[in-house]
Amino acid sequence: MSTIIRTRSPFFIRTPDESDADLSFFRLILTIYKGSVGSTPACGDLNESITLEKKILPTETSVTFEISEIVNQYFEQTFTGTYSADMQSLWVSTGITARKADGTLIGSSTNAVYLAQEGFNTFKEGINFSGQSGSLVSTRNLQILKGDNLNLPIDAENVASVDLGAGSLVRTSINITDTGESNQKIQYITNVPANSIDTITLNLRSLVANPIIINLEQIEECKFSPYKCVFLNRWGAFETFYFFKKSTSSLESKNETFNKSIFAANTITSSLVGGVCTPASTYNTYSTTDHSMQTFNSNAKQSLVLNTGFIKESMNITLEEILVSEFIWLVDSSNNVFPVLLKESNLQTKTSLNDRLINYTMNFEMSFDYINNVR
Repeated sequence: MSTIIRTRSPFFIRTPDESDADLSFFRLILTIYKGSVGSTPACGDLNESITLEKKILPTETSVTFEISEIVNQYFEQTFTGTYSADMQSLWVSTGITARKADGTLIGSSTNAVYLAQEGFNTFKEGINFSGQSGSLVSTRNLQILKGDNLNLPIDAENVASVDLGAGSLVRTSINITDTGESNQKIQYITNVPANSIDTITLNLRSLVANPIIINLEQIEECKFSPYKCVFLNRWGAFETFYFFKKSTSSLESKNETFNKSIFAANTITSSLVGGVCTPASTYNTYSTTDHSMQTFNSNAKQSLVLNTGFIKESMNITLEEILVSEFIWLVDSSNNVFPVLLKESNLQTKTSLNDRLINYTMNFEMSFDYINNVR
C-alpha cells in the first residue's frame, strides 16, 4: 500500500544521517506526476520537478524538509456535476543526496515514492499520519434523497468490492480494480440507483480485515426542494451531503457613491424660429432630475440558508468537514451546480442527549458576483 501525503497537513521528510566531514548541505529533488509509478507521463500530463536545498548547522548530520505546501498547489479540484478523480491523486517521488560545499555528491541517493491527496490530518493523529481504512467518508451513516443516484468515493487500494444491499440481501456487487494509475486510487460508485438499498458493504483487500458497513437512509421530501452539497472532504475526495428542509435565498448588494456636480454655468440650447436654428444661453442652473449622488461599482452576492433536516449524531463529523472544506458546490433540484463559500465560522455540535432531534442550519454564499464581472 502507498504511503499517503495529505497535503493540507504538514508532511516531513528526514534525510539519512551523513557523517562525512565535508558535508555542507542536502539536496531534495521532488518529482510530482500522474500516471503509474516510475512511468513517463503522457504528453501534456503533469510532470514537474522541484529542487530544494538546505544547509546543515555545524552540529547537524541530517535535516528535515516539509513538502506538503509545494505538492498541494498541483491539484485541480473541479466539479461540474460529474465525479472525477483525474487530478485528486498524484505521485510524489523524492531523491535525497548529501553534498559538499561545491555540490559534489557524497554517497548515493535515497529515493522514495508517495501518493499525495488533498486531504488533511487532525492534530490528535500526529505527524505524517497516513492511515486509511478503505472508506473515503468518515461517517458510517449516510442519507440520500429517495429516487436519487448514489455517489460514493472509494479507496481503491484497500477496497476489493462493494456490495449494495437491503439488509442481508445483496442486490448489486461492484468489483474495484486498482490498475496502479494515479487516477484510479480514488474511485467513485457513481450514478447507481439507490432505490431499495439500505446497506453499503466495503469488502477490503486484506483478508484479515472486517468489511466496512455503511448504513444508507432513503429520505422522501415532498414539501421542500432539497439541495445537494458536494464538498472536498478530509480524505481528498468529493463527498455528497443533502440539505432536505427549508431553504431561504437572499441578495445583498454593495456599491460606492461619489458626489457629482450637476451645476451648469452656461447651457446652450437651440430652437427653430421661423425656419432658422437660433441658439440661446441659460446661465447658473441645474436639473432637479439629475443624480447629484452617483452610484458606481454596484454589485451583489446571493446567499442561501439551508437546513439539514433530522440527522443521526454520527453524521456530525460530516458537518465538521464541510466547515473546514476549501471546495464546496451546491446542486439544486434542477441539477444546476453552483460554487459556494460557507459563511459559518463555527459549529455548535449537537447530540441526541442534549438536543434529542438534531438539525443544522448553514449559511452559504455564492462564490461569484450577481453581475458578471469576469474579465
